[in-house]
Amino acid sequence: MHHTIKAPENPKFDPGTFLIAVKQKALEKFRPQTKVRLVLKAKMERILPTANGQSVIQVNNFPPKPEIILEATNLDELLIEMVEQIMENIAVFQMSGSGWTFHSIVSLDIHTERYKPLRGGSWVPTPKWIANKGGTINIRFQSEKKNRKDNKCFLHCVADFF
Repeated sequence: MHHTIKAPENPKFDPGTFLIAVKQKALEKFRPQTKVRLVLKAKMERILPTANGQSVIQVNNFPPKPEIILEATNLDELLIEMVEQIMENIAVFQMSGSGWTFHSIVSLDIHTERYKPLRGGSWVPTPKWIANKGGTINIRFQSEKKNRKDNKCFLHCVADFF
């Protein structure tokens, strides 16, 4: 899902103030078992080295790394960490010698998707082109009791190896 929180037109929020002001709206979009990615869109300005000193304004995206929200995740701490990453990204962009300075906030985009962690659970045959190389193993365990299979192939592989 995609949610956008637009910045108000009149007040010129700095990034930190804006992110604190929209904290509650952002937290409402966070759900357990989701992967969340924030993107702060900000207008950046650069004065051109010309005689009349014209300025150029462009919109830049400042995303922190995506985070996974679980049942036990402290949402306040997670959001604070993401805000710190955004602020660091802006600082790095401005200090890179590009001459860009902060102008105004456009919006905060919140991208969420359901988090489905990978799980073991079934044996998959090795493709012939990999098996022919001879450098892989693919253990399919079948217990001696009642001819049952289990889903602990990795455990059996490591136990058999040592």
